[in-house]
Amino acid sequence: MLVDGVSLSLLEHGDAGFSLAPLETGPSYALCRCGRSSEMPMCDKPAPYACFEEEPHEGIEPGPFLWDVPDPAGPPAIALKPNGPIRVTGDVEMTYGEAPLGGRDRWSVCRCGASRCQPVCDSSHKVIGFRS
Repeated sequence: MLVDGVSLSLLEHGDAGFSLAPLETGPSYALCRCGRSSEMPMCDKPAPYACFEEEPHEGIEPGPFLWDVPDPAGPPAIALKPNGPIRVTGDVEMTYGEAPLGGRDRWSVCRCGASRCQPVCDSSHKVIGFRS
């Protein structure tokens, strides 16, 4: 997943609920989506960063994801859910190859590589026991 101009945070869960912890990144970076990078959460492959064959997005439609952090009404934000997906919120242009993905103020993007509706998370990370 290529990212330009949006900072990255790690979702942390504590006694008070979820909070965001910023991670150091450059202005542009690639996040791992196959789950096999030696530099998690960053992709360790050269461009075009392809690690697996993805099923087209025309596959199954995942259910709505309910989560509060980061706030979709706030500025664009990206956060990694521990052992789960990449959370993207705000007015962010999302594309899959050349095709724009639109119509949502928040996305859960697969980072384990097992989703049947790439690039969107379908919670397969729970079934395969993804850890990162």
